[in-house]
Amino acid sequence: MRIIYNYRNIPFTYREWTTWDDKPASGFTCNDKSLLSYVDTVSFGARNIEEMRENIDYYLDNIEKCKELKKLNTRASAVFYETLNYKGD
Repeated sequence: MRIIYNYRNIPFTYREWTTWDDKPASGFTCNDKSLLSYVDTVSFGARNIEEMRENIDYYLDNIEKCKELKKLNTRASAVFYETLNYKGD
C-alpha cells in the first residue's frame, strides 16, 4: 500500500511492506527536490505523520541555516581531502 500526502505544499508518501522476516512495517518518506535542495540529502524518512511534518517544518523554516550548514560541510570535506592529499578512488 502506498499513499501520497501533502503538507505545506511538500509531497511525501506512506508505505506499508513486509520485512525479510515476514513482519509488517510502515513509514513515511519525502524526497521533494525543492525542499531538499539546501541540504546534502535526497530523501528522509519518519515513523509517523507528526514526525514527518516536524521534519518538513524544520527544512522550510530554516532554509538559511540549512544553506550555511551545507556550505560548511562542503568546505570541511574539501579541507579533509586536501589534508590527506586524496587522489580519488
